[in-house]
Amino acid sequence: MDRVFEGHGIRFEYPDDWILHEQSSPEEITLTVHSPETSFWAVTLILDCPDPQRIMDTILDTFREEFTEIDVYPSDFRLLDQPTEACELDFVCHDLISSAFLRAVAAPDFTLLVLYQGADLELDEMQPLLEKITRSLTWDTDPQETPGEPEWMNIV
Repeated sequence: MDRVFEGHGIRFEYPDDWILHEQSSPEEITLTVHSPETSFWAVTLILDCPDPQRIMDTILDTFREEFTEIDVYPSDFRLLDQPTEACELDFVCHDLISSAFLRAVAAPDFTLLVLYQGADLELDEMQPLLEKITRSLTWDTDPQETPGEPEWMNIV
């Protein structure tokens, strides 16, 4: 991994020849890195902190509306050693079988959604790289502390 993204409270590494794109709105921030082929990896920070299961249900509903042939497999994937709502999908798109990997986890300041996807023809080569990007993802796991009086002032 040659490049590092650091901002919005997260950090991840990605290959030098991949293109980073950022989209933001008042509700969420999405960072996507695109491979030179068809695979991509994306992380979305959902700022109103919805429940990860709700996010997963919404994404699955969207995939089911878009693709008629879809298989969903539960996963026990962990991010930053934290349990996630996770699943893997196989679906047909433009006569190709593709796979998507979804992971959602609650963080102190947002709910994180990771989605990476590619055509099965290239996933043998790309999936380990997509998973490496996912494993490089970090965020602050401690809630922001509110400033207050210094501890030494509370001595009685």
